[in-house]
Amino acid sequence: MALVWLMVFLTSVSGLLQMEEDPNVLIKNLRMEPGERRLTWDLHGNVSEIMCFINSKLITKAIDNNRYCQFHVLPLCEVRNFTISLTKGPPFLMGIQYPLQEGNPGAAAQRLDCWVHDVDFLTCSWEVGREAPSDVQYRLYWQELRTHREQECPHYEMDDRGRHVRCRFNDVSRLPKQLQILVRGTSHGARIPCLDRSVELSEIERLSPPNITAMCNKSYSMMEWKASSHVNLRFEYQLQIQKGSDPAYTEKLQENFFQIHNPGNYMARLKVKGFFRNTWSEWSAPQYFVCDLGEDSQWPNWLLTTLVLLGTLLVPGLAVVLCGRYSVLQKLFPPIPHMKDPITDNLEGSKLVAWEASRASREDCPVAEVQVLGET
Repeated sequence: MALVWLMVFLTSVSGLLQMEEDPNVLIKNLRMEPGERRLTWDLHGNVSEIMCFINSKLITKAIDNNRYCQFHVLPLCEVRNFTISLTKGPPFLMGIQYPLQEGNPGAAAQRLDCWVHDVDFLTCSWEVGREAPSDVQYRLYWQELRTHREQECPHYEMDDRGRHVRCRFNDVSRLPKQLQILVRGTSHGARIPCLDRSVELSEIERLSPPNITAMCNKSYSMMEWKASSHVNLRFEYQLQIQKGSDPAYTEKLQENFFQIHNPGNYMARLKVKGFFRNTWSEWSAPQYFVCDLGEDSQWPNWLLTTLVLLGTLLVPGLAVVLCGRYSVLQKLFPPIPHMKDPITDNLEGSKLVAWEASRASREDCPVAEVQVLGET
């Protein structure tokens, strides 16, 4: 790599020397326009095609009649080599470095890593620079790519010397989907370079495997699950199933459900990834489903036993409640006595007792004899 960059440097110097000596050189004044995120130059004449590289890696080709190269993201902290070359004609290579180096690179934060996790959170961590001064302090910001709007981290974690080494954002749904993360350092006695990284939230999400729910009997089992994310909308799944003592097998799915025929008793677990991503989540904890109960029923034995016991207790309890309620009603609304008339009332089923006038009343009440002659 050092040899390659030596050749690039020599070729660039050669090109610059030619520009000084040859007024007819086609490309002059290579420069960066940070606000527009473009590498541009002055073009004198016609060329077939111009290619743009960052650290020897081809990124894009020139547009607008070979006037400039447009970049989606520019580095804000780490110095990189931007070069251009021609696809046809005599060999030509020209380059610049961007951005300009400020301070000691060994004092900047190192190993910046960010990830989305547990649906709602964005966490970033970094290490203190090996050559950082003792009073260094770091602060993290996210920057929106389009507007350059910035926001500082609201929640820091510190090491044992009080230096910020971790940051957490609590609501990912409120963040732009593409960000540039910057860690800036400060010190009273030195200038600390910054460290940056551009991220797409959907690419750095570490998804949590969803929980599986199932309804089953001895004939079939229907499993369902739901993955949660604010930044990924489509998912792929790997579902691992093991029936009894049979070897486990894996199904690759895009749907969030799966049906098994004649399931018996089985184990299932799941992992998930974003549809266009490469990183899978961890496997979920194994879940066990008992579907073969000897009858076509989805209720396990313990649940049936519990229901029978509850029913046994509820029946006498309901009887006590109803009896108590009837007793209360009897006290609040006692029945009105009804005097039966043996003459006009229906005599069917009634019992009449003959009156003996000669028998003395226990209460010694005067008694008059009544003779019924007939109806008129």
